[in-house]
This record gives sequence, C-alpha cells and structure tokens, in this order.
Amino acid sequence: MKFKSIIFVILLLAILSIVIGLRLYFKPHSDISKMDAAYKTDALALISQFNADENAAISKYVQKPIEITGNLVTKSKLPNGADLLVLEDKMYGVSCELDRAWSEANRSVIESLQTGKSLTVKGICEGYLIEVKVGPAVVVIKQ
Repeated sequence: MKFKSIIFVILLLAILSIVIGLRLYFKPHSDISKMDAAYKTDALALISQFNADENAAISKYVQKPIEITGNLVTKSKLPNGADLLVLEDKMYGVSCELDRAWSEANRSVIESLQTGKSLTVKGICEGYLIEVKVGPAVVVIKQ
C-alpha cells in the first residue's frame, strides 16, 4: 500500500511539472509596442554609458524596456528571417532585432525606413557585446 501511494505522488508531481512546463513554454510573449519604456535615451548616450561603465549600464538597462532614438545606419535581414536595424554606427552602435509578429504586421513601415534618418525604437535591452543589443523591438510610430 505504501509503495502505491509513493508511485501515485511521483506520477502526480511529474504530471504537474509537465503541465507547468508546457504552460510556460507556450506562454505568449509580451507586446513590446504596448509596454511603457523604463528609460528613454539617445543611441549615442546609451553607447557612451556602456563604454564608460559597462557594469552600471548593464544593471540599469538589461532586461528592461527602453526607447532609443538615433540615426538609422543599416537595415537588413538576419539568417533567421528577422529584421535588424542598426542605429548610429555599424560596428559599435545599437543593434535592434525587430519582433517578428510586429514586422509582419508593419512591413510597409519597415520598407519606408531610410538610412541616415532619425528613428525611435522600443525594445528589451539584451546587453552589450561590441554593440548594444536590443530585441525584440518595434519601431515607434510618431503620430
């Protein structure tokens, strides 16, 4: 009798773990466009903060929604099909990987973006590795 109850508890815990794991795996991601930015900054100022004190900038910005304004240097597609926008500098700028769902719904906005023009992007700061990484991100459309 004791053995059966132990097996029952183990099976119950396994099923509960699987259910929780599947719910977390299939949880829809947050809509970046509806999030309030924790910080609004200029791309050059953001880059200089990471260059001056990387640890302080990481604790301030990483895993937080930020809104960044800067000049668009390049726009391209990554091998995984995601759109990539780079602000201010090709090598040391702010690299913004656009949210796929937002990109598909706003293809005309992405196609209308011109290099050399000012642009505002909102996304989750992922960190710093030669350039500041932001993603998923969306282009802020001023009305």
